[in-house]
Amino acid sequence: MDYNEWGTEYLNEAQRLKGHLAPLRREARLAKNEEANKLYRRIALLNDMYLDCLHTGRYLVRIGAKR
Repeated sequence: MDYNEWGTEYLNEAQRLKGHLAPLRREARLAKNEEANKLYRRIALLNDMYLDCLHTGRYLVRIGAKR
């Protein structure tokens, strides 16, 4: 597997994670205290995963372009 392909997989996963975030954010806005807290923690975790995949994917694609 080359860096471009690997980076593209990371970027695709980032998009899937991003797709899960929007409905959770809407749900958290409508939820009550305890449930909203749980949802916001989940959103924070997924957002961290999204950013990790996004930055790693961009890095790998950039490295692949140089080779």
